[in-house]
Amino acid sequence: MADTLERDVQALKEWLRQAWRYLAEPSLTRFERQEIRNQIKQTDAELRACLQKLAAQNQARSKAMDAPVRTVPRSDFRILNV
Repeated sequence: MADTLERDVQALKEWLRQAWRYLAEPSLTRFERQEIRNQIKQTDAELRACLQKLAAQNQARSKAMDAPVRTVPRSDFRILNV
């Protein structure tokens, strides 16, 4: 799941980079610019959500690794000679 999220994050970052480049083109109409800005805002929100999920997974993984290994307490068995 983390691998999928990482790919999503990279794809969203790339999309945003290309969108900002495209937004700089002088041939765009005012309406097209507004639509691109709206899509950028939506993609930015999706990227933030993916980054929060990824951070939560990484935090949970690091907590799991830092947790002490639980051992079963040894019982006090005694062998009785009858």
